Amino acid sequence: MPLCTSLLEMGYPRMICFVLPLSTVFLFIYLSATKLPDIHVNECPENGKPCVEIQNDVNFKPAEGPPSVRVHEQDNIVIENTMKSCKRDGFQIGKMLKSFRASVTENNEILLDEYLNGWRELIKFMDSMGTVFTFISHETITKINILQGYLNGENGKSYRTISSMVKYELENEVVNFKELPSNRVPSGCRTLLRMHRALKWLEDFLYKVGTSSENQKTSELCADSYHKTLAHHHSWFIRQVAEVAFLALPSLEEMYEVVCVKDHNEARVVLLTTVDAIVIVYNITQEIYTINKMLDLP
Repeated sequence: MPLCTSLLEMGYPRMICFVLPLSTVFLFIYLSATKLPDIHVNECPENGKPCVEIQNDVNFKPAEGPPSVRVHEQDNIVIENTMKSCKRDGFQIGKMLKSFRASVTENNEILLDEYLNGWRELIKFMDSMGTVFTFISHETITKINILQGYLNGENGKSYRTISSMVKYELENEVVNFKELPSNRVPSGCRTLLRMHRALKWLEDFLYKVGTSSENQKTSELCADSYHKTLAHHHSWFIRQVAEVAFLALPSLEEMYEVVCVKDHNEARVVLLTTVDAIVIVYNITQEIYTINKMLDLP
């Protein structure tokens, strides 16, 4: 039985169904941002998007050239029309897709600047989803500012790509493999790892929205992503709080408006193409952190 229904039957006022998610979502989002599980590079959500399997050999080198996004010509037409016709202010999914695609170089490097641009668009997407995502978007902005500060700093050239950042910080002992002191600015590696984990959750959620039937609820889709990635790391209380928080998500129809598509078919093409781009970025990043044994940075 949903928590909200239980509370009403116990005599609590209806207002608590709205106050509870807003007052407790910060706790849920904080735990999500810091305790997202590390999914191995060859694991993908059940019935989800196939990931690029990457070996955990220290001598492993990715194939030359970036992995191609498998999009049919007619799908490209839908995507181009969506990008051209989207005149709304704020989030535009075409910009996010472009940034994540542009972040992957011919040598399978991830350009940090374009990676951050993709996340800036993701933040606009989260903000458009309502209060439930507000806290995580604010937390992500802080992380973006930290990484942008490294990019703009005196050692900015060493932060051009994720690989060069990892190499520089490891060689100069910037990475702290123990608990981070409260008075110390997090390393670039630690900061990006938190964003990397959150990217898996959002990737799975976007995939579910793109492949869902038209009568499904976004709250159920988001809850399903949560159950597969986070729930087993949380207490019973946090799981119940999450269930209530997801009730504040907009409907599928409202989400289609956010991504500037007319119907379910267009949403499927646009969202799955975007997920393709995110999966490529995620897997390359996961490979770098796996090889350098940095998936458990505190």
